[in-house]
Amino acid sequence: MQLVADFATAADFLAVYEQEIAQGGLLVRGAELPAGTPLADCTLQIRIAGKDTAATPARLAAATPGVGVMVLFAGKPAALDALAARLCGPPQKETLSLPEKMHLAMSCDRELRFQFLRDPNKQLHPMVMRNPRLGLEEVQWAAKLTTLNPEALKIIAEHPEWGRNPGVAAALVRNPKTPVPVALRLLPRLAPSELRALARSQGRPQIVQAAKKHLLR
Repeated sequence: MQLVADFATAADFLAVYEQEIAQGGLLVRGAELPAGTPLADCTLQIRIAGKDTAATPARLAAATPGVGVMVLFAGKPAALDALAARLCGPPQKETLSLPEKMHLAMSCDRELRFQFLRDPNKQLHPMVMRNPRLGLEEVQWAAKLTTLNPEALKIIAEHPEWGRNPGVAAALVRNPKTPVPVALRLLPRLAPSELRALARSQGRPQIVQAAKKHLLR
């Protein structure tokens, strides 16, 4: 059996790669299995912007109607690792000092913004969030990063446009690095389907309980 995981952009795939695939599995959101389908081996096809980009063996682990299908990898998914490495591009050369990077982060182009948001020095992350050239697609990708500085996640949540976007809000609520008070304030902005998924999830207890209360109102 073949299961297809669609991603609108390379950034969307990389965010999920870091959060799920690198940890040994993937929730293929929106996917459904025909009734009676056994939980057996399958082929997971990754599609980015409508184009097939990589495939790897996997095993069907669970199917939740209205949420998606969970697959697990028996070993390292080499094809997906290679795809992520290719999309990330060559590593950034360490030629700039930290003050220079922080200054540049607030005005740099998309490629450097992407690198700075993945930089292990978390002081850079809030600086990137103050870059006026930052697009909504990049913000939604950044909101999913579990390596992002919590201060940067807070800046996203408090932005008058970004924080009110349902996709960005959902990514922030699900991100374990988003401060709990910030995530709780975002819950009313989520769609009922997202609240139901959170209420059934194994996320942070405060978030799960709050999602259940919102559904009961």
